[in-house]
Amino acid sequence: MPSTRSIGATALLLAVGLSASHPAYGAASDWIATDFSRLRLVAAGDSIAASGELDIGVQIRLEEGWKTYWRDPGDAGLPPSFDWSASRNVGDVTLAWPAPKRIPFEGLDSYGYEDEVVFPVRLRPARPGEPVRIDLAVDYAVCKDICVPLAARVRLDIPVGVSGDGPGTGAHRALIRRFAARVPVRGGAGLDIVGAGVATGSDGGILRLDARAHPPFESPDAFVEGPAGVFFGRPRVDLGDDPRTAVLELPIGGAEPADYAARPLTVTLVDGDRAIERTVAPGR
Repeated sequence: MPSTRSIGATALLLAVGLSASHPAYGAASDWIATDFSRLRLVAAGDSIAASGELDIGVQIRLEEGWKTYWRDPGDAGLPPSFDWSASRNVGDVTLAWPAPKRIPFEGLDSYGYEDEVVFPVRLRPARPGEPVRIDLAVDYAVCKDICVPLAARVRLDIPVGVSGDGPGTGAHRALIRRFAARVPVRGGAGLDIVGAGVATGSDGGILRLDARAHPPFESPDAFVEGPAGVFFGRPRVDLGDDPRTAVLELPIGGAEPADYAARPLTVTLVDGDRAIERTVAPGR
């Protein structure tokens, strides 16, 4: 779905649908290429153990100046969606989201990725001991001065066996791990949110987050997901005299206080390469 905040920041073109002509075999699918981006599947191994699971990644490379989006696209954009239903012998699929960056454009902030992103995925076969065919349809958008919705379909066959290092497998495994390290964690990373509350300011509601870091903060940012129709703006950050503590105040728009006070919010706190995800109920 498009962002509920604004879909007018960029012009939307007709969606472009692309598909690999046949399934690839082993540790990577064929690239699906456009003038703006390339997309493929990569696997951490070239086979899957009879009783095991497999780490794979959905890799998107972007041309210079283009971006794609996080699960919450921010002020404008389209979040990617992933449809695994055409796959064979694929049971549980767990996809993770690397922490986004804030990308300003004409006074609006998008949340997403530039250059390259890999969405790490852990896959478990429905019937262990049998081969797996991954058949994935991805709807996503890439944006620069305009926004282009894309529809890509990629396929990858994974045989059963003792996983080895075929051509490129080690590099694919390292790539998946690198982006998995960017996925916000629930605990650790030297970050914590120790308090949250909402108040009414001169321009409306404000969400206050009290955070701690060790080592000290460098440039903290926060991305907040809340009830439908409620959005949270760019935080004002106060590091004060102790850079191990920070106060982040985010303007709240789109709703009355009763719509968000005491409601659970998902907060992604990012500081450089560190990121955590917390569920908070700030109250009033």
